[in-house]
Amino acid sequence: MTSVPYNPVTLDADLTATYLQDARSVTAGIEDATVDLWVPATRLQAMETLWVLGHRLQGTAGLYGYPQTAALAGLLERLMEGRASLPEEAVPQITEVLEPAVTCLNAALDRIERGQGEGDVGLMFAHQGGPARVTTLLREYPFELRARESRDHTQEEQPFAVINAPIWEDFGPEAAELTAALRQGLMADTPDLTALFRAAHTLKGSSAMVGLQDLADAGHALEDLMSSAREDGIPLDRALPLLEDGLNVAEAVLAHAEGRLPSQTQRVQTYRASVAALLGGQAPALPVPAATPGDAARPETRLSVRVDSARLDGMLDDVAGLVASRARLNGLLLRQQGLARSLDAAHERVQRTVRDFEERYLNPNLTPGGAAASGMAGAASPRPSGDLQLQDRLADFGALELDTYDDLNILARAVTELSADLTEIRAQNAQAISALGDELTGLEKLTRQLRVELSRARLLPVSRVTAPLHRWAGRRDDLTLSIHGEDSLIDAQHAGPLGEALLHLLTNAAVHGAQPPEERAAQGKPERLQVSVSARVADGHLSVTVQDDGRGLNFAALRQRALQSGHASAGELAAYTDEQTAQLVFLPGLSTAGQVTQEAGRGVGMDAVRDAIARLGGRVTLSSRPGQGTAITLHVPVAQQITDVLVMRVGTQRVAVLASQMQGMSILDGDAPAGSVDLNDLWGETPDTVRYVARIALSGAGTLHVLVDEFLKLEEIVLRPAGKLLGSLGYLSGMTTLNDPSGQAFPVAILDPAGLAQASARGVRRAARPAVAAPDSAHILLVDDSLSVRRHVGRSLERFGFQVTTASDGQEALERLLAGQRADLLLSDLEMPRMNGFELLRAVRSSPAHATLPVVIMTTRAGEKHQQLAMELGASDYLAKPAEERLLQRRLNALLPAGKVRA
Repeated sequence: MTSVPYNPVTLDADLTATYLQDARSVTAGIEDATVDLWVPATRLQAMETLWVLGHRLQGTAGLYGYPQTAALAGLLERLMEGRASLPEEAVPQITEVLEPAVTCLNAALDRIERGQGEGDVGLMFAHQGGPARVTTLLREYPFELRARESRDHTQEEQPFAVINAPIWEDFGPEAAELTAALRQGLMADTPDLTALFRAAHTLKGSSAMVGLQDLADAGHALEDLMSSAREDGIPLDRALPLLEDGLNVAEAVLAHAEGRLPSQTQRVQTYRASVAALLGGQAPALPVPAATPGDAARPETRLSVRVDSARLDGMLDDVAGLVASRARLNGLLLRQQGLARSLDAAHERVQRTVRDFEERYLNPNLTPGGAAASGMAGAASPRPSGDLQLQDRLADFGALELDTYDDLNILARAVTELSADLTEIRAQNAQAISALGDELTGLEKLTRQLRVELSRARLLPVSRVTAPLHRWAGRRDDLTLSIHGEDSLIDAQHAGPLGEALLHLLTNAAVHGAQPPEERAAQGKPERLQVSVSARVADGHLSVTVQDDGRGLNFAALRQRALQSGHASAGELAAYTDEQTAQLVFLPGLSTAGQVTQEAGRGVGMDAVRDAIARLGGRVTLSSRPGQGTAITLHVPVAQQITDVLVMRVGTQRVAVLASQMQGMSILDGDAPAGSVDLNDLWGETPDTVRYVARIALSGAGTLHVLVDEFLKLEEIVLRPAGKLLGSLGYLSGMTTLNDPSGQAFPVAILDPAGLAQASARGVRRAARPAVAAPDSAHILLVDDSLSVRRHVGRSLERFGFQVTTASDGQEALERLLAGQRADLLLSDLEMPRMNGFELLRAVRSSPAHATLPVVIMTTRAGEKHQQLAMELGASDYLAKPAEERLLQRRLNALLPAGKVRA
C-alpha cells in the first residue's frame, strides 16, 4: 500500500513556528554531524546521524508543504543511505556537499520565518555548485552506495502513522475504537446490525478521507456484508465468520499502518473477493488468510495535544500559587487548633470553679463555712489558738480598712476572668474565620484560573479538523471548497467526531447538490459546485456551517421516502411546510440517492451526523431552498464546559443560563415584554405572584426576555449533554447537578437561548388537560386479504384501546358497512380480490351514510401514482406498510371523531 503524505494548504502561525523549531534543530544536527565526520572514532555514528536527520527533515518538510526543502533533505538522506563505512579521503568531498546544502536549508527557513515561502531551494543549491559536487562524490565512491535494508527486511517504506503523524494522532484512536466497537457488537447475543453498519460506514469514510485506502476497502466490504444481513439478503449466521475475518483484516491494516506488520493489500483484496462471492450466493471463492502470529498487543492510545510553553509556565505559576495557598491554609488550621486548646482550658476552668462552688454551697453535707456537719449532737472541731487570735485581730478592721473576700466574690472574679478569656478567643476566632474566607476566595480564583488554562491547553485549531477536508476536495474536480475561521478552537476530543460529521456533510453536498453544468449555467452559477465551510465561536460554542449553492433538498423525494419508510403518512406530509420537510433528512435510514454507491444511498444519513453531534452536547440546524442550495450548521461546545451559570427558580424547578449570556435582570412591573418566554409554561409550573425578567443575549444580535419566579445564585458547574431522553428539546443546551442544603443532588437544566427563541416562535405552551368524560372506545374496520396482517395489525389496534372488526377484502367490508356494521374509521389495503381498495373507497364515498367516514389506506404501494389516486377518491390518509405503531396510533387518533379518541 502506498501512503500519501499529508500536505496542508495553509499553515497558521503556531504550525509554522513548530516546523521552524523542528527544522532548525535538524540543520544544527547536520552541522554537528559534519564536524564528527572528521573524527575516525565518531565517523560511523555521524553517517548514521546524517541519514536519520535527512530522512526526518524530508518527512517534516513534505508534511508541512515545502517540497523543495524536502527534495534537498531527501538528497542528503540518499547520499548517506547504506554507507557501511566512509574512507577518510572522502570526508572533504562529503563536507563540500553538506555545507552548501545546510546553507540553502537555513536560507529557506529564514524566508519561511519572514513569511516569504521557502523560495527556489534547488536553484540556490545549484548556484553554489552542489550538483557538481554530488556528481563528483558519486563518481569516485559509487561502490559505497546501496539500498538500506529495512529493519524487518520486509518493510520498504515508512509506516503511514509516521509519515502522517498529525493525521494519525486523531485517526488512529478513532479507528481502534471503531474496530473494538464492531468486535464487541458482533459478540452480543443479538447483534445490532444497524449500529454495526453505521460503525463500518464511519470506518470506511474516515479511512478514505485520510488516505488509508486498504482500510477503506476493508470497511466497504464489511459495510456491504452488514447491509445484506440487515436486509435479510443472507442469514446472519452465514455472514458472521466473514464479519469476524473482516475485523481481523482491519486490525492487521492498522498494525501495518503503525509499522508492526507487513503490507496487507493482498489480504484485503482476498477478503473483498470472499465477500463478493458470498453476496453472490456462492461459497467464499478464496480463504481469508489468518492473522499473522505473534502480533503484539496494541498499546492503549492516549490523546495528545501540543501545549505552548508559555501556557505551561502559566499553569505552573498557578500550581505554585495553590501550593502557597495550601501552606497558608495549614497555618490557619494550626491557629484554629490553638484556639481549640484555649477553649478546652477555659472549659476546664469553668468546670473547676462550678465544682468548687457546688461543693461549698450546694452539698447538704457541708456547712456554709465549709466545715462538715455531723447531723448529730456534738461540738465543732476546735481551731488552733493562733488562728483564733488572727481572726480576732482581723475583726478589728473596718470595711474600708481591709478588703475581704467571701466565696461569692471569688466566684464572680473567676467568672469575669473567664468572660475576658472567651472574649479574646472569640475575637481570635473571628479573625481566623475572616482570614480563612479570604484564603478560600483566593483559592477559588486560583483554581478557576488553573481550570481555564487546562481547558485551553486541550484546545486545537479547527484547521486540524478541516485539513483533511482540503485533501478530500483536492481529489475532486466537481466542486470548489473554501474554508473560513480555521483559527477557531475546539476541544481535542471533539475534533474526531466533528471531522467525520463535516466529511459526511461535504459528501452529501457533492452527491445530492450536484447539478449538470448546463443547469448551473442556466441559473447563473459557476461551472463547479461551490461549497464553503465557515467556523466561528460565540458563547462557548463553535458553530460550523457547511453551505453549498447546489440544487437544494428535494422536498418531494424526502416526503416520498418518509412515506415509504413508514415514518409519516401522506396526510401528515401534505400539511408539512418546507421547513418541516427539510427536517425529514434526520430520519434514520433515509436516503434520496437514486442508487447505492460508495458515497451515498446506504441510509447512513443525517441522523448519524445529528447523533454524533448530540453526543458532544451539540445540535444541528438545517435550511434549504430548492435551486439555491443548502446550509447546515453544527453547534458544539468548544470544550466540556466548566462554567458559571445563574440559577433561577421556575415554580418548584431549578433552571440555569450561562452567566456569559446574561445581559441583565429586573422585576416584572406590568405586562411582560413582547416576545418573552414564560418558563412556567414550558415546565408546566404555576407562576408566583411576583415575577422577574431575565435578559439573555442571542447569538449574533438581539435579546431574549425570559420570565422566571426567582433569581437564586451564581454556581460553577460542569455542563453535560442533555442525553437521548432530553436531547430532542431544542431549548436545552445541557444538564448539570447541584446540591441542596442537606447535600441531596438535584438536576438543573441549562437553557439554550436560541432554542428558547425558536420554541417561543412556535408557540410552545403546556398542554391544558380538558375536563371531559372518558371517550367511547372507537371501532375500527380493518380490511386486508392477508390473514397475518389482519392478526398483527388487529392486535396492535386492540393494544391502542380500539375495538376491531376485520374483513378479508373490499367486498366483505362494503357488505358489512351496508348491513349496518358500526365503524368509526376504515383501515384498508389496496390490492385485494373481488374488490380492491380503490373500488372500496369509491363505493364508501358514494354511500350517503358513509360519505364522511374516515378512510385510511395502508399498503406496500407507496408510489406517488397510487397515492394521488387514493387521495382523489377521498382517502383521509395514506400509509406505507409496514407502518410504525406510533405513526399508526397517532394518525388514527387524529382522524377519529371527537369523543372517540383513545384516552
